[in-house]
Amino acid sequence: MIRFLVATLLVTAWLTSQAHAHGGVSIDEGQCKMKIGPDQMNFTGYQPLKSREQFCDDIPDVGPTIIVLDAVQDELRDMNLEIRILRDVGQKTDEENLEQNTETYVPPKKYRTGTLNFEYDFAQKGKFIGLVKASTDDGAKVYVSRFPFSVGETATRDITVMVFFAALGLVGFGLWYKNSFNKKPSAIA
Repeated sequence: MIRFLVATLLVTAWLTSQAHAHGGVSIDEGQCKMKIGPDQMNFTGYQPLKSREQFCDDIPDVGPTIIVLDAVQDELRDMNLEIRILRDVGQKTDEENLEQNTETYVPPKKYRTGTLNFEYDFAQKGKFIGLVKASTDDGAKVYVSRFPFSVGETATRDITVMVFFAALGLVGFGLWYKNSFNKKPSAIA
């Protein structure tokens, strides 16, 4: 019984971390943050034709998508920023068949306001890799943030997590019920 509960807690912790951890993108104080070198960028995604909801990591559905990155530190405003979205085809490194696997690319440019945004129409569901690269003009500093994400697969993941927690709740209720009503009365001496 104890082993079952410990195993359940470990699986729950793993599922929760998988649902909220995507490489360089994480949720901190209600905002999506992306670590790039020693610096941070705020990350926000929108699908204006589908919903007014923002998303932080996985893209809910195929279709036109707007990604907005805001540099938190001034250092990034003086660096050249570029973005590459790769199809995740199981490549061993991101450089493997780089051009062939590139879904979209935003070439390097300085964003003095600190805000970089781009729009892309995702036509297919699947797994992708986002690469944001910041580099100085002389190439002395290069920072890369890598974050895997999926398009159009969030509903399946959410349903799986909900079913798991519902089953966990039923098992917990069943164990409580069994222990509550199957106790033998103690003999009175």
